[in-house]
Amino acid sequence: MKWIGAPGVRARLVVVLLAGAALSGAAIVLVFKPLVLSNISFQGSERLLWAARTAAITAPAEPRQWDFWVRVLDDRVEEATVFLVKAHPGQPNFYEDCERFGVSSEHALTAYAEGEHVAFPDTSLVTGTGGYYQALVRLNGMKGERALLGFRDARGGNAPEASSVWALWLLYLGMAFALAIAGGYLVGYLLLVKPVIRAVTTADRAMPPGASTPPGDLESIRAHMEALAKTNRESKRRADRLSVELDRIRADLKGAQATLLRAEKLASVGQLAAGVAHEIGNPVGIILGLSDLIKGGGSDEEEVRQFAAEVNSAASRVDGIIKDLLTFARPARDEQASADLREVVEATIKLMRPHQRFREVKVEVALEDGPLMAEIRSSQLQQVLVNLLLNAADAMRGVGRVTVRASREDRYLRLDVEDQGPGIPKGNLDRVFDPFYSTKAPGEGTGLGLAICAQIVEVYGGEITVDNGPDGGARFSVRLWQPEDA
Repeated sequence: MKWIGAPGVRARLVVVLLAGAALSGAAIVLVFKPLVLSNISFQGSERLLWAARTAAITAPAEPRQWDFWVRVLDDRVEEATVFLVKAHPGQPNFYEDCERFGVSSEHALTAYAEGEHVAFPDTSLVTGTGGYYQALVRLNGMKGERALLGFRDARGGNAPEASSVWALWLLYLGMAFALAIAGGYLVGYLLLVKPVIRAVTTADRAMPPGASTPPGDLESIRAHMEALAKTNRESKRRADRLSVELDRIRADLKGAQATLLRAEKLASVGQLAAGVAHEIGNPVGIILGLSDLIKGGGSDEEEVRQFAAEVNSAASRVDGIIKDLLTFARPARDEQASADLREVVEATIKLMRPHQRFREVKVEVALEDGPLMAEIRSSQLQQVLVNLLLNAADAMRGVGRVTVRASREDRYLRLDVEDQGPGIPKGNLDRVFDPFYSTKAPGEGTGLGLAICAQIVEVYGGEITVDNGPDGGARFSVRLWQPEDA
C-alpha cells in the first residue's frame, strides 16, 4: 500500500486511529466487564453449592440424627462453616433461627421452595471479594420433616484478592487496548486510507498516456484534478463549437426540407397536370375530329346524329374527369355527419345489383351485431363503398365473390372489402392511392377513384389501407371514428 505522505493526512489518520481505539475500548469494557465480575462470583458459588449438595446426599434419614451429623460434618469440612436451620416458614421462631445463623429470610424461603439456593458476596475489582458465599440445601425426612443444610465460606473461598483482581484487570485493559488499536487502524484504513488510494488509482487511469505523475498521493490527486479540469474545459469548448455547427446544419436541413417540399408539390402538380392532359386529350381529340367532319358537310343526317352522340359522350367524359378533380382537390367534410354503416351497405348492394359488372358477382355481407355508426356523411361513405365494390368486380373480371365485413375496434369502426381477384403486387401496394395510378386498360378509368376515397376517409380522421388477403385477393380496410354517443 502506498503511504500517505502529507502531514495533514497523517494527523487526520492519527486522530481517526485514536478515536477508533477509544470507541473500540469503550465497547470492549462495556461488553467484558460484567463477564469478568460475574465469572469471579460464579466460580466460588458453584464450588460451595457442589459441596453442600454432596453433603446433603449423606444426610441420615432420621431427623433426630441431623444435629449430631451436622456437628461431625462441621469438624470435617475445614473450608466452610456447616450449620442447620430447623425452623420452617410460618413457625414463630423461623426468623429468629435465620437471624441466629446469619441467613437472610428471603434466601431461606427460596431454598425451602426450590430445594437449594446460593448467596453471592460483593465482588469489586478494587477491593476484591467482600462478604461470604453461602449455600443452602433442603433436607427431607422420612415423615415429611424439613430443614436447611447451610454451608458458609466466610473467607471467600478461592475468590481472588484485590491484588489478583488488579492483575486480571490490567491484563484485561492491555487486551482491550490492543484490540482497540487494531480496530482503530482498520477503521482508519477503511474510512481514510482506502478512499484516498481508490481516488489516486482512478486519477492515474484518467491521466493521458505518457503524462508524468508527481510524487505523493495528494500531489498526484491535485495534478490529476487539474488535468481533468483542463480536459473538461477543452471538451466544453469543443462541445460549444459542435453545438454552433449543429445549429448551422439544422438550419441548412430546414432549408433543404422546405426545398424538397416545394419540389414535391411541383412534382405532384406536374403529375396531376400530366394525368389530366392524358385523360382529357383523347376525348378532346374525338370532339375536335368529329366537329370538323360535321363542319365540313357532306354527311347525311344519320351520320351527323352518330357524330353528335360520340361528341356528347366524349364531352361527358371530360366533365366527369373535371368533377373528380374538384372532389379530389376539395373533399367536403360535414362536422355533424353520422352514418349507419349497416344501412349504407344494404343500400349500396341494392344499388349495385342491377349493374352489368355484378351479374356474376356474389356479394357476401358479414356485419357485427349491434349499432355500427361512423362519423361520416352517408353519401360519402356510399361513394367510397361503391368505388371499392366496382374495383373488386373489375379485378375479378366480373366473376367471383366479394365479401363485405364490418366490426368495432375500440373507438374505430372497421369496414373490409375483400375480393377473389389476383391481388396487388407488393411493389405496387404503396402506389394504389396515388392520383392517376391505375392497372386498368386505357380509357377504362381515370385513376382517381381510390385517391378520392382516401381523401374522403382522411378528411374525417380515418384511414384506408390495402393488403392481400390469405386467399390471394385484395383486401381494402377502412377505419372511421365512431360517434361519442355510440
